[in-house]
Amino acid sequence: MMEVVNLTKTRILAKKIIKLAELVLRKEKRQGKDLSVVLVLPQKMRQLNKVWRGKNKATNVLAFPGGTEALGEIVLCPLVIRKDALEYKISFQKALSWMFVHGLLHLLGYDHETKRKEQVMIQKEQRYLTLFA
Repeated sequence: MMEVVNLTKTRILAKKIIKLAELVLRKEKRQGKDLSVVLVLPQKMRQLNKVWRGKNKATNVLAFPGGTEALGEIVLCPLVIRKDALEYKISFQKALSWMFVHGLLHLLGYDHETKRKEQVMIQKEQRYLTLFA
């Protein structure tokens, strides 16, 4: 089961996020686990980022792994993502999808701790976003 909870006033297409998750999970052969997506305001994101990563700033996405039944939870901050979209000169929806896939890949065990791992993650992000477009 997948759940999208929007705690902001930003309008998002929850069905698109769910369809994107289904695509990635199918391609990664990881269907069947619960996934939660929460959209929060910058204040909440700053608080979460400070507690879990020691960084006192709002970030665009955080991913929290789950247990045996759940893949985990992805927390997105639409206002930060909107700023990122302007910086990268892409649409808000594209930036939101990108950050969602980034968080989902983290839950699937990918990271960007080395150049090689970062390249793998970037390639997967681009592949899934292209397939979804």
